[in-house]
Amino acid sequence: MALNTFQGLMRSTGGAAKESGITPAPLVMSVVVSCNPTSATATPLRIGSSATAGQIFTLPRGAVPISMLTIGGATGGTNPTVDIGTAATTDGFFNEVDADTKGVIMGANGTLVVATGTTADVVVTGKVGASAATGGTFTGVFTYTMYNDGQWDI
Repeated sequence: MALNTFQGLMRSTGGAAKESGITPAPLVMSVVVSCNPTSATATPLRIGSSATAGQIFTLPRGAVPISMLTIGGATGGTNPTVDIGTAATTDGFFNEVDADTKGVIMGANGTLVVATGTTADVVVTGKVGASAATGGTFTGVFTYTMYNDGQWDI
């Protein structure tokens, strides 16, 4: 399968011409990520279904987190949760994400979620939340967009 990677900010007007007055909007991006739901230390999320292998998930400057869809994987404990954030603010993007119930969607509710996006590229971390799992791997879909002022290219 061919892969295309774009370095620029991708936006769309839904096919409308510039003269239409339609505001160009950034696309929504999603990444499958995983972490150890029992770790008390914030560790980098890995892209894919492994908590220990795969690329480290790094958000670009200007990223605005939207939601986390739980795929599941955490085992044991009572209603286990994970916190998703950064090494400095461990619940900065999502506080208390359901770690074992497939299909649960949590909106981005952490203090690092602001309208203008992240101020720098940032490694995203995960750690145990208030209710610990006893095993497994938490896997979810991290969805985000990019801050943009809606201005047309010159």
